[in-house]
Amino acid sequence: MVRICGGMVLYEPEINLLKENISCIIDQLDVLYIFDNGSNNSDLIKKEVVNVYPKINYYFSKKNLGIAYGLNWLLKKSMEDNFDWCLTLDQDSICSSNMISEYKKYITYPKIALISPFVLNNSKFTLEEYKKLSLPDYEYITEPMNCITSGCLTNVKIFNNLHGVNSKLFIDFVDTELNCKVLDNGYRILRANRTYLIQQMGKAHQVKLFDWLYRKTKLNTFRRMKVATVYTDQRLYYSSRNSRYIRKNFNHVGKRTSFIFMSMYYCYFSLFYPKNRSRKAMWNSIIKGFKDYKYISGDQS
Repeated sequence: MVRICGGMVLYEPEINLLKENISCIIDQLDVLYIFDNGSNNSDLIKKEVVNVYPKINYYFSKKNLGIAYGLNWLLKKSMEDNFDWCLTLDQDSICSSNMISEYKKYITYPKIALISPFVLNNSKFTLEEYKKLSLPDYEYITEPMNCITSGCLTNVKIFNNLHGVNSKLFIDFVDTELNCKVLDNGYRILRANRTYLIQQMGKAHQVKLFDWLYRKTKLNTFRRMKVATVYTDQRLYYSSRNSRYIRKNFNHVGKRTSFIFMSMYYCYFSLFYPKNRSRKAMWNSIIKGFKDYKYISGDQS
């Protein structure tokens, strides 16, 4: 019998959203492991969440070690407890009620390392739009940026055989690094299109021009651009640093980690970020990250 657990990395979660997230998925799992990266509201997490669900196994770190470290910890714990697959989750993700039942259809397919849902993020795709799509039951993903950690069912043995992810990435492009490792080593990523995940990536800033163009043309390019994710300068530092690390270290990096794509991505941010953001500070962070990529070693933890 296949054993499936869940794993979630927390940092300062919004409690009501976290409760909604867990309530949607907990009954689909045997156990949910939570790695808390030093949240200041840990007492509230324990009271409102951990103590409510007997299936939760909660571990608290005294300091923020990053998403990459937490992911490695969760998958190592999953292996120690003899689980075959681990559903990795973000604290702000809402899973559909049929996620695990859909995933189970594909876990015996050859060389499957990761199974992903259809992702609806930042209102770029609404649930109503998703339901109207004519999609195959499943498809294989070859673009590493098209599979995120949240909502992804991960083969525990393969993950650990690949030595996990580089903990020095800390945050951003952690899932991309894993996807590149999977593809470079001859494994496959499958997307199950009959299940979905609602994901919030940073704060969303609506771009009215592209929203209007999408409504008029229905072109996917404008759909992707109609909502600009608002990241901190620190997040943009990690984005720039880690994307360059990916380009330098893997073969199956895809088009969306290329220097040209990332440069256009940051230019888009410059044009459509809220007016109160300092473009100078933003670009200083991006340039510093670009230079600092060399300090990320290949050591794992």
